[in-house]
Amino acid sequence: GARNMTPLFNLGHEQFTKLFWDGRIQVNPDNPKGFDTPAGDDLPDGFETALAALSIFAQTDVQEMLGEVGTNELADAAATIHPQIGVWDGLVVRLRQIPEYVDLFKAAFPGVGGQGQNITIVHVGTAIGAYQAATFRSDNSPFDRFLRGERGAMSRSAKRGMELFYGEAGCSACHSGVFQTDHDFHAIGMPQIGPGFGDGPSGHEDFGREGFSEDPTDRYRFRTPSLRNVVLTGPWGHDGAFNDLRAVIEHHVDAETSLRNYDPSQIVMPPRPDLDALDLIAFNDPDVTNAIAAAIEIAPQVLSEEEIDDLIDFMNALTDPSALDLRGGVPTRVPSGLPLAEIN
Repeated sequence: GARNMTPLFNLGHEQFTKLFWDGRIQVNPDNPKGFDTPAGDDLPDGFETALAALSIFAQTDVQEMLGEVGTNELADAAATIHPQIGVWDGLVVRLRQIPEYVDLFKAAFPGVGGQGQNITIVHVGTAIGAYQAATFRSDNSPFDRFLRGERGAMSRSAKRGMELFYGEAGCSACHSGVFQTDHDFHAIGMPQIGPGFGDGPSGHEDFGREGFSEDPTDRYRFRTPSLRNVVLTGPWGHDGAFNDLRAVIEHHVDAETSLRNYDPSQIVMPPRPDLDALDLIAFNDPDVTNAIAAAIEIAPQVLSEEEIDDLIDFMNALTDPSALDLRGGVPTRVPSGLPLAEIN
């Protein structure tokens, strides 16, 4: 895709009202639909959570699920005037034709009856959202146990890191709250790798929040990620620019120096000649780099190597052991009979 995947952990919690790096799906009580989304007025009525609404958008993406136009009827629907509606309606038609799915929807949603004629994409999103909320709930880390009174749950170095995080290092200015995120948007000078969303005249920039808000002051701002299970979710950054957690912390210590001295050899992406040629176009453009640098909001810090070690130990203490092996949440089969990737 155009950006690095945002982690799924804890998105079912009510605090997560803005999703994606640019918050383009967000709760909005003033919107008759209840949410602002890329679908606008085409979003069906009836979603109760942002995660449920989010869960129907992957099906409309060519790169993620649809395939190219001409390969199947859903991909063809995506090329129509109302692409999301066409894809969602077509998907529901497929589900209604599989008796086992109909039975499962009837069991999960009391309002679904008969042969499933009234299954809607809202039911689909609600079901997928509920699955994600349960499977990726993560609230039993050593840090959580420490907060519950288990004083020995965290190592001494992790405790020192916690004191730095919430104290002199200033990390909690943005990474605040229960999930170490203020759910807001900040410009931290991440190097632009790949074209992102192709904003700007060059077609190789990513303006971040501005692409959704249309507010120029939001340029290069991206949502503060939760740090739960952060050691498991690399590469880091909205474009996956950093493949080492220490490097990310060092970037926060002096963002502009890090940006201007970024080492592209750390990029981890499957090689493909036609895409490799796009990876560094924006990064090698001094105008883009200067603009990103000028927008940086975080002030430089002075941290020793030992203090960074302690911060990393605190990051490790944010890991829920249940997140180390998520194979238990993977079904062994699906009612459609389609093959699943083998999980070893």
